[in-house]
Amino acid sequence: MNYIKDGGDFTRDTPGGRNIRFGIREHGMCAILNGISYHGLFRASGATFMVFTDYCRAAIRLAALAKLPNIYIFTHDSIGVGEDGPTHEPVETVSSVRLMPNIDVIRPADPEETAGAFVAAMQRVEGPTLLALTRQTVPILNDIDVNLRREGALRGGYIAKKEKGKLDLIIMSCGSELQHALAAAKELGDGVRVVSLPCFERFDRQPSEYREEVLPDECRKRVAIEAGVTEIWYQYVGLDGKVIGLHQFGLSAPGAEVMKERGIDAQHVIDAAKSL
Repeated sequence: MNYIKDGGDFTRDTPGGRNIRFGIREHGMCAILNGISYHGLFRASGATFMVFTDYCRAAIRLAALAKLPNIYIFTHDSIGVGEDGPTHEPVETVSSVRLMPNIDVIRPADPEETAGAFVAAMQRVEGPTLLALTRQTVPILNDIDVNLRREGALRGGYIAKKEKGKLDLIIMSCGSELQHALAAAKELGDGVRVVSLPCFERFDRQPSEYREEVLPDECRKRVAIEAGVTEIWYQYVGLDGKVIGLHQFGLSAPGAEVMKERGIDAQHVIDAAKSL
C-alpha cells in the first residue's frame, strides 16, 4: 500500500480524498489508474505485490502503449519473500515487465537508490514506471556516496565500486542482490568493478559515452547476479560472461534460507568469476 499522508480517503462523501482503497483488485486498480491518467489532471500510482503484476498486465501494457505516466509501486520483488511460498515469489516477473516496450522498471538496492527511483518515476511523463521494491532487510550501502546512489538510479546504472588497479572483472547487479556483488568484489581483488543497474531502460537511454564509461567494451570478463531469470542480463555480460540467477521457482522457508538454497549469494559470484 502506498498512502499519501494527510491526503484523506476518496469516498462518495469525501470526493476530495487523494487515496483510493482498491482492495485486492489488482487489475481493477491498474485500469482505474489508466482512467485517472487519461483524464490528465492527476498523477496516479498504485501498489501491490510484484508477483500480482500478472493480474495487472493488460492494464499496464495499455498504459505503456498509450504513454500514460502511471507509477506502480510493487513490493516483495523476489524469492526473499520466503514464508509466503513460491506462489508469491516472483522469478520471471521483473524481467517480463522489462521486456514490455515503453515502461521503465527500476529495482533499487537501498533507501538512497529508492529515493532516486521515486524522483525518476515522477520526472517521467512519456510512459509508466514500475518500482520493484524488496520486502527483506537490506544493508544501507554507505560505502557508496549518497548522491552517487541517487543520481545513479536516475541514470539507470552507475559504478558502485571502482577498481583500484587495472580493470579485470565487472560484476553487475541490482536490488537486494547488489550487496552480494559488493561482498564478492572485496574477495576478488583490486581489479574488480561493481556496477549497479537498477533500471535497464534508463541506462540504455544514456549517451553512448556514459554507457562505455560504466561498462567498457574492452572488459569482457563479466558476472551478473539477480534473484530472477537470467536471460535478459546477457545483453550486458555478453557471451563470455556468466549470470547467477534462477531457473526454477522459489521455496517456502525463511527468505535468507531460500536465497541460500537457490544459490543467490556472494560465494556463487566468486566461483563464477574465478571460472572465467
